Amino acid sequence: MYVQDVDDATCCRYFPATLKGITQRWFNGLPSGSVTSFFQLVELFSSHFVASKKEKKTSIHLARIRQQQGEDLKGYVHRFNHEAVLIPNLQDGVAYAAFLNGLLPGRFKFSLAESKVTTLVEALGRAQSFIQATEICAGEEPPGRRARRE
Repeated sequence: MYVQDVDDATCCRYFPATLKGITQRWFNGLPSGSVTSFFQLVELFSSHFVASKKEKKTSIHLARIRQQQGEDLKGYVHRFNHEAVLIPNLQDGVAYAAFLNGLLPGRFKFSLAESKVTTLVEALGRAQSFIQATEICAGEEPPGRRARRE
């Protein structure tokens, strides 16, 4: 409606058609004649439903994502990616730093540091390879153990 340069009264008239559920009940509960402009309606609506507003995610949210004790790399990568895609304009270096810092100490984290990986894309590629290798080798005994039993 803003693009079509519609007047204030028209905006107020069409606004209720965009509502449903609790927002519709709230609007219907407004005293008749209590709203004098669309700007006032927007302000009332925003202040009443401010708690329902979705929080914009930032790179700071990624810093809180940590690999849990007992959580495999696949689970951590999934959780991390789920949050990372919700952050607009996320810088790759920042994302990589958060990913690396959230990893538990171990072979994979060491291999990332050793290989001088610098981007999240590279790290996720290596993670995928590491996950596949781990799944392939799951259940296999190290060669030294097998020889001792025979």
